[in-house]
Amino acid sequence: MRFAELRAIAGGNTALQGSANSNTDTFDSILARNIELYNFDKDSIHTKVTELESDYIGNHIKTGNNSGTLDAWFIHLAEGIDESSRSEFDVLVQNNLLVGEIVIVHGTALTQTEFNALGDVGGSIAWSPTSNLLLYGETTDIKTAKEEGVNIMIGPDWGPSGSKSSMHELKTADWWDQNVLGNIFSDFELVQTISTNVVDAIGWSEYTGRIVPGLAADLVVLDTFHADPYRNVIQAVDPDVRLVVVGGLPVYGDVDIMQAMDDDAEVIHGVGFSKAIDITYEGVPEAQQTYADMMEYLGQCNQGKTVPIEYLFTMGDERYFDVLNRSSTFQNGRSIDLWTMYYDVDLDENGHRVGGTVGGADPIETSINSDNGGGSQTVNPIQLPQIFETYGPLGATVAHPVEISQGIHLEACDTESPILLAEGVPSTPSGRQLVCGSISIRTAPGEGCLATPDANFCGIDVGGAIAVPGQLCAELSMPTGVECRDAWSFFEPEDEPSEPGPAILEGEDSTISGPVYWIAVVGLLGLIISSLTVAVTNWNRRK
Repeated sequence: MRFAELRAIAGGNTALQGSANSNTDTFDSILARNIELYNFDKDSIHTKVTELESDYIGNHIKTGNNSGTLDAWFIHLAEGIDESSRSEFDVLVQNNLLVGEIVIVHGTALTQTEFNALGDVGGSIAWSPTSNLLLYGETTDIKTAKEEGVNIMIGPDWGPSGSKSSMHELKTADWWDQNVLGNIFSDFELVQTISTNVVDAIGWSEYTGRIVPGLAADLVVLDTFHADPYRNVIQAVDPDVRLVVVGGLPVYGDVDIMQAMDDDAEVIHGVGFSKAIDITYEGVPEAQQTYADMMEYLGQCNQGKTVPIEYLFTMGDERYFDVLNRSSTFQNGRSIDLWTMYYDVDLDENGHRVGGTVGGADPIETSINSDNGGGSQTVNPIQLPQIFETYGPLGATVAHPVEISQGIHLEACDTESPILLAEGVPSTPSGRQLVCGSISIRTAPGEGCLATPDANFCGIDVGGAIAVPGQLCAELSMPTGVECRDAWSFFEPEDEPSEPGPAILEGEDSTISGPVYWIAVVGLLGLIISSLTVAVTNWNRRK
């Protein structure tokens, strides 16, 4: 387990799920966090790896869900591409085990029907494309999962058919997104799958997973070689990992940084680069073994076996790339060359990427501007129009997601609101009704929820918008990275229907009577009906 944790940390991971179920009292000795135990008193995390049988009751899951004490349930489900794999989801539903805390690992056989149900309860899926492709030649329909609102995380599955860490698994996912899915994920969204999406799914959002004062310092520091910080994460390889900190403790990184922060750091060597680690932990007998001791012990266990001990790093692991390149299932008629696309980089004499800032390159102009205040940052800020179109009133007063292009939804306002008076809205003219509304757009990555009078909207992606009919921006609680625009107008309500009479048109001799009058009435009614049809159709589209 110590080797497995170090292998993940070398790829930037700070936590692992699926640790051994013995000697769990050592899980609190920080190397990587073991998700199952000893983390922020959020230990009600369960795992099921074996097949879900039809008579599986799972009372501990139901009880934890009903009481609100269940933090997460990782279940390996529908791993395969046949109907028997898919039908495991049916058992889940029939036995009342489809809960919001569920994390389905794989879900390779699931279809739109299952993803719709999973998204409806707020469930998550752990996507392991490398393992799926090696074993089955296909992977999870992650496009449909995304469309159905499923929370997506990426993880490398297990050692025999997975990558060494999430940073390396991310590269298979990125290749698949570019070459098969058609770029349905932004770089920011892909980085979320190995960071914030994970902590949100397991209930750790209040404790770690973001760089926020008061949260545990679980951090990875990477060399800078790409102007876009999220693309930088996706393309980072082993030498680019400069430092890994877990719970405020440095455990791995560049030799000079680790030696400055940790007197017990050991130097280890990869192909063309070196790093330093400290896998010991004071006061824990099982954690007194150094890296050299550990490797000697593993070497003795491996004597006489044809398969060598796994190489700690991905860059330089010729066997790993040879397996991927020769696997007929992994390739499956494709040409997946991860080495050329991500790992074929030049290193200088000190083991740093040529072109990275650690290797002496000039500072890279990034797309980040620290101009939002409050410590937030804007990445490729969205350019909003100065004036938004407005529409309404259409009778829907509840805040709802909307496309930016649809503009601001106006509905009746509270004319006695002090905020309206403070905003300088004049008194409503006789026979008119004051209508107003606002639209909130996430223009940059940020934290916090948009609080409206009837709901909170959290996790809005950059470019996402929420229409709030009948409320101005000043009446809302606005998180960082969200820009709000509002508008108001005076609306003339339709008069109550009256007895038909002669229609008076402007101009000389404008009185219409007789047959011409009734033709005009019928034509006018037809126009009203067609207008209402268009309005209803447009409203349905907006919804």
